[in-house]
Amino acid sequence: MHKIVKYLSYFCLGIFCLSNLHANNFAYIIVDGDSGKVMAQHRADELRPPASLVKQMTLYLIFEALHNGKITLQTEFKVSKRATIQEPCKLGLRAGDKISVKNIIYALVTRSANDMAVTIAEGLADSVEGFCILMNQKAKALGMTKTKFYNPHGLPARGQITSARDMVILARALHGDYPKEYAFFKAKEFRYKGQPVRNHNRMLNSFTGMDGIKTGFTFASRFNISASAQRIGADGKPIRVFAVVLGGQTSVSRDRKTAELMESAFRKLNATPRMQQVKKEIIVKEEPDIIDSIAKEADATQDTDDEPVIIRRKQKKKGKKKVSNATAKPVNVSKIITQKDPFEELLDFPTAQPVSININKDLPSGWVKAKPST
Repeated sequence: MHKIVKYLSYFCLGIFCLSNLHANNFAYIIVDGDSGKVMAQHRADELRPPASLVKQMTLYLIFEALHNGKITLQTEFKVSKRATIQEPCKLGLRAGDKISVKNIIYALVTRSANDMAVTIAEGLADSVEGFCILMNQKAKALGMTKTKFYNPHGLPARGQITSARDMVILARALHGDYPKEYAFFKAKEFRYKGQPVRNHNRMLNSFTGMDGIKTGFTFASRFNISASAQRIGADGKPIRVFAVVLGGQTSVSRDRKTAELMESAFRKLNATPRMQQVKKEIIVKEEPDIIDSIAKEADATQDTDDEPVIIRRKQKKKGKKKVSNATAKPVNVSKIITQKDPFEELLDFPTAQPVSININKDLPSGWVKAKPST
């Protein structure tokens, strides 16, 4: 009898520990991307370890340096020994190797490469410590009142804290201040030295309208995500929602919670399940100046390790007079329209594929179970 009670107590203790192991400790906030209105929140100001969500600020400072002309996408930085000894995830370069800013951005967005965070920090500010000063100054300027940065990657550091509210402020700033560069966040993978590097954010594949922005994990923080998606409202105008969810026990529970919250926010905003609006009537003519500028920029940002961007021009038919921009008229097109996202060509996404959209049929809505990831 004594042994039975003893084993029963062990069993109950095991069940208790197992339940705690799988208990989520969420802190979250969801906001309307346009107005900044809070749609839902829970423990939004509670201090939490940010994990790799820190890299959002690292990327913000990279985009700022690009806009200020301090660097270009082709600028190369040397990998230091300090960068190589960072804990995974890493891109895995050796000390003395060089890598372009463009590939550093891709590595931060997809692989969440800690070695590349140190490389860019040293490249832009001469030291990690100097870069952290810039990170904290920018956080203060953006109104992030509860965040302290002590490294550019998010690996555990004493005193490095944030809140869900601060992280949604940063996500909105990235989209609002650098809308063109924000397109990097929707890269599902990029190719480096011939090898594919896949994005840890599986919600890019599983949630309608999702286009970024960053996931994170440490044992202290558990699974975090900063996410954004855009759909079309009942009035035909785009509606964007930002969400930050911290403290998921698994990436699956984190993604599920994020999807539930964002779906609820979209319903409140009367958004359709459609990711983008396709008009029945569009002008089917090419603007040579726009096409040329995209081609030139794509060529300028092309690295030798990446696949080439191919932009096909429409062949002009002989004997037909050229229509001026002022007199061009809308032309009816097929209900099924195949198009490419210009940002994917501009930023050289190797996996970009044409998207077929039926304008009379909404795209599927909602969350599809995602694979475990960080």
